Amino acid sequence: MRKLGITILLLGITIFAFYYIHDIVLDKKSQEDINDYINETSIVTKEEHELPEGPVKENPKKSTSINYTAVLEIPKINLKRGVVDNTSGFKSITYAISVDNSSNYPNENGNFILYAHSGRNYNAYFTNLDKMNIDDDVFVYYNGTKYNYIIKEKTEIPKTGKANIYRPKSEKYITLITCTEYKDNFQLVLIGILKSYTKY
Repeated sequence: MRKLGITILLLGITIFAFYYIHDIVLDKKSQEDINDYINETSIVTKEEHELPEGPVKENPKKSTSINYTAVLEIPKINLKRGVVDNTSGFKSITYAISVDNSSNYPNENGNFILYAHSGRNYNAYFTNLDKMNIDDDVFVYYNGTKYNYIIKEKTEIPKTGKANIYRPKSEKYITLITCTEYKDNFQLVLIGILKSYTKY
């Protein structure tokens, strides 16, 4: 009986360690993909540096497993994650923060609508979204431009599969949507307006 208990304990520790290491590896890969996206889309001229003498080894370009279309950064909740279009045959919400099909990207007037899971899973990127407050900053890196939005509205709506969304023709908004963690059948919605942007 004691041997069975020890075996079960060791099995539990092994499973826990596997998932812990798995999450660390996924997080590291995600951060590498984010840095790749920002570097590849940068349009700011880099300073020229003298190259060292002698042969220079070239690193082969690595391909990212997920092709991010943008990067979302929210300093208040220590979030910096890739954003992926939601397309048929690809459940983007499983791997990254998803862009709603009806979104306008930040370079266009309209609303950049993003959604992600909350909770305790490895892909629950919006778990701490409820800690956001009015006037908090949200940044989006997109094609060489870093957009700075300010949160102007925070609300909960019934989870019906539908939501009233701002459709401005002359301004740029961002909308972040996730399920409320401790309130069944409701969603948390944060709406921000563009404050400024800079090239990167």
